[in-house]
Amino acid sequence: MASITSVSLLSEAEFGCEHLASILAQDGNTANQFKSSFIKTHKALAPQRIATEDLAKQKGGLRPASLLRPKYTCLTCSEACVPAKRETHTGETGHQFYMESRGRALFCQSCRDLVYDHDLERLRSSSQNGTVQEIRRRRFSENSSDEQYVKINANKRPCAKQGVRGLYNLGQTCYLNVILQTLLHDPILNTYFLGSGHQSHDCNAPDCIGCAVAEAFADFNSSDKAEGFAALNLLLASWRASPTLAGYHQQDAHEYYQFLVDKLHASTEGHVEDHDQACSCFFHKTFYGKLRSSVTCDKCGNVTKTEDPMVDLSLDVQVQAKKRAMGGGVGPSATPTLNGCLESFTSPEKLMAGVYNCSGCGNTPQKATKQLRIKKLPAILCMQLKRFEHSLAVSEKVEGRVDFPLSINMLPYTTNPNSKVDKSKYIYDLSSAVVHKGKLDAGHYYVYCKQGDQWVLFNDDQVTAVAEADVLNADAYLLFYSLRTFGSGLQ
Repeated sequence: MASITSVSLLSEAEFGCEHLASILAQDGNTANQFKSSFIKTHKALAPQRIATEDLAKQKGGLRPASLLRPKYTCLTCSEACVPAKRETHTGETGHQFYMESRGRALFCQSCRDLVYDHDLERLRSSSQNGTVQEIRRRRFSENSSDEQYVKINANKRPCAKQGVRGLYNLGQTCYLNVILQTLLHDPILNTYFLGSGHQSHDCNAPDCIGCAVAEAFADFNSSDKAEGFAALNLLLASWRASPTLAGYHQQDAHEYYQFLVDKLHASTEGHVEDHDQACSCFFHKTFYGKLRSSVTCDKCGNVTKTEDPMVDLSLDVQVQAKKRAMGGGVGPSATPTLNGCLESFTSPEKLMAGVYNCSGCGNTPQKATKQLRIKKLPAILCMQLKRFEHSLAVSEKVEGRVDFPLSINMLPYTTNPNSKVDKSKYIYDLSSAVVHKGKLDAGHYYVYCKQGDQWVLFNDDQVTAVAEADVLNADAYLLFYSLRTFGSGLQ
């Protein structure tokens, strides 16, 4: 895997893992209580001398099979768990540290791995309740060659996956690669596809997009593979599902995102096809929101409201420039902003007579005012900065950067912008930024994705760690934001 670990890390691992650090780095009782529990459990799991007569009773002098299987004792409550029950115990109690019974090694459930901490190891070695032989074997001095070897060869590592993997370009398939990388780096989708989400072994649908995406998640998270991989099955399934996608030619990443979301929704058992009806499937809740359009008659004040499903917001990046040309607020050199685009998207728009027939005026053409607002927000919000303009005369690409934030409050753009609600439920964090370089018919896509606290640039199978400033300076085409706090439905 392409490592994204910072080169500034010390050669000595300060703590066994980041979860252990959050406990041991604290002053006072928290760290001391953990150390006490560690020593107490270590002593309780110490090998017990078996009497000769008891040993003779064991068949063939062998230890029972139950003693050969490892168990994990919780350091918080001392409950012993077999490996299969360990995750359940952590989920129910929040306890995440265990001691393995055979070697008495520390296990972090959040890391799903054994962890080594040299301070805890010295603490264990200084215990006088172990056997003399074990104390002599484990005791290290600060300058011993053994401990120095461990310090020099140990590295801090973020828990879970250390690296990332690129996607091979299979022939102008960069549009697919950037969208798939965006999905692969979303925590919500990782929980679904790596958990009990789409069960490929139970799916009989031919060329199922859900199965192909599930396979990509499994490949991406395969710890025994370091190189990039090709999402061939997803490409073939996409071609078979949509004739317009088939073949090695340029495609729009935004259109492919819409296609992929629609097919993932269709692959879910129990989904509802009619968007006018409530659908409770995972993908509908994750990707789909609702837009409300309100048209107010300028003559009689009659208001007509309609609601439509949305899978993204398409924002005109030229609206602010046009307003400036007409003498609007900011100076002509100001860079357009995402918030400005959203304000333009949700601002009232005048409709001329002939466009709207008012039912309150006997279905006669009237001048009216139209306004779009977000009725319901999805968990993953995609925003397209419209860079491709098409007219009868010409099709062209709009160049230029649009300022976008790392976090954004979407409440002002909803149907209840001034409501007294918990505003934290409307805060979204940037998770991915897709960039298109080149001309309309001869361009290339690459994507910035957030991996833990680090930003990574994916240019097909090339993977590069980048600074936050690099992401914010990008000429983004698609922006993906993830809801920071999950509540009971956003209205």
